Amino acid sequence: MTLGPRLACALTLAALAAGCSSTEKDVPSDPAWGDAEAAYVAGDWSRAIASFQRFLADNPRDPRRFDARLRIGRAHLALGRPAAALPHVEEVIASDGAPSERVAEGHSVRGLIYHQMGLPERAETDFLRALSKGGGQIRRDDCLYFLGVSRIRQGRWDEGIADLNLLLRETPDSAWAPRARGIRGSTSHVFVVQAGAFADAAGARRRADDLRERGIDVELVPDGALTAVRFGRFRTWREAQAEAERVQRECEMETVVIP
Repeated sequence: MTLGPRLACALTLAALAAGCSSTEKDVPSDPAWGDAEAAYVAGDWSRAIASFQRFLADNPRDPRRFDARLRIGRAHLALGRPAAALPHVEEVIASDGAPSERVAEGHSVRGLIYHQMGLPERAETDFLRALSKGGGQIRRDDCLYFLGVSRIRQGRWDEGIADLNLLLRETPDSAWAPRARGIRGSTSHVFVVQAGAFADAAGARRRADDLRERGIDVELVPDGALTAVRFGRFRTWREAQAEAERVQRECEMETVVIP
């Protein structure tokens, strides 16, 4: 079994971490909202999007409209559709009526959107805004991890590693802690391309053999309970991203740049 980019897991965790908002406690229960939330928590992203959109159409002034927009954005991200997520999140950020904690969450989600779009400069700006605005809806460990990675992708390794160190000090048991320690412990500041991470080592070997037949020198790397297939050593993230896109296009397999 092959897993998609790490961001998909990140977005799922972030989506579920959003939980129930304070505005939900101030309004009566609603079957339409309940159906949408049930789909969202179950990770049925397409159904969640459709259900929240129906809720918004029927309840355009409901206090939960900002939560609905953010959940639609997160669901699109979990499906790998950042362009579709962006207008929903930006509507929350730009709204004069949005509570400050929703705006802060909006910046954190837009940071993830820009991260998925390959725009680390913009992602950095939004993660900084989310951290500065704070609020109960912000997972600091998520923001610190992606802030660090955004800075590293711009070549600012020292700043990025400082963010990861702060993450490890504040939340050493964060889901991001193992990856933060891995990046921090790297002896060389380079980027690599990952062409899958497999629970089955035999699947990783098959993927590696496939890439070797195409002339790509790969290595198998333990990644927690998985075996990752990685190749290349690139000095800049842009170079690594270009190679990842080429291999994904020509070999028809999912790739992601690490870190």
